[in-house]
Amino acid sequence: MSEHTPAAGTVDTIRSKTLTLNCLGAGRAGSTLCRLLSSYIQINQVVNRTKLSADQAVEFITAGEAVSISDQSYVGLKCADIWMLACPDDQLQSVGDSLLSSGVLRSGNILFHCSGVLSSAIFTEARSIGVNVASLHPAHSFANPESSLKSFLGTSCAIEGDTQAILLLSRLFEGIGANVFSIDRDKKSLYHASMVMACNNLVSLLELSKLMLMQSGVDTKKQPDPMQALVQQTLDNYFDGNAQSALTGPISRGDIKTVETHLRALKNTPDTWQQVYSGLGRIAVDISAAQGKASHKDLQIITQLLKSITQTIPDIKG
Repeated sequence: MSEHTPAAGTVDTIRSKTLTLNCLGAGRAGSTLCRLLSSYIQINQVVNRTKLSADQAVEFITAGEAVSISDQSYVGLKCADIWMLACPDDQLQSVGDSLLSSGVLRSGNILFHCSGVLSSAIFTEARSIGVNVASLHPAHSFANPESSLKSFLGTSCAIEGDTQAILLLSRLFEGIGANVFSIDRDKKSLYHASMVMACNNLVSLLELSKLMLMQSGVDTKKQPDPMQALVQQTLDNYFDGNAQSALTGPISRGDIKTVETHLRALKNTPDTWQQVYSGLGRIAVDISAAQGKASHKDLQIITQLLKSITQTIPDIKG
């Protein structure tokens, strides 16, 4: 660590703003994090591809010097204790390599990125120059930075990397309201896939549900969306309990005829709709088996129906 970088203590120790941070790639996530962190540390430079985007980021952060790579190389950047890379995943490797080879970083500096899928292992040259590395991924949607400033409190952040980097970054992010937890470096891809399922794919599932609703003849523009309250109740039930306590519906009851009726209704819809219904339905079968409400035989029949969705659906006799 640099001579003035605290290696232990509370985040109040850091609030004196003796620490400095440079951010490369200040988009929605980077700008929001810099704005939040600016209460504890000094934002030195905000580096984007263009001067316009860098200026816009600095205006939002209300701190830092706007720098564009187009008019200043990495070699010309000012020193900082902490370097945050918040650029897209496919740029992290090249940006990190260029930064590490520029000679700007010093022994004891902290270099971290915010990718959910990549680990700190991408910074292969860091150890040779004494730079501490980490990755810290906030499980948060930064679609609206202004809203994120208010809703970031309680955000879970997965961290892995060198011990000194983890200690300092954990204190900083806990100071801005995050719940920081450790993640196995080798399992970050699976962790990130789970976050994509919960966030991005949830949006896709909701949109598919709405498309099915509209095709059934319900106009959500002329009346309240009947999905909204149901989805919220389901989320509340899930997070207040678990999958077994939250799952209701035909598969939970072992209602073969209703599932068969759904599948027949889906026969003339896009294949994707059928595949999603079938795949998620088979997961629901596993949850239902754990509930113990439906008979094993009924769940077996439902599983076969879901597997045969692209085939002719047979009539199931009581």
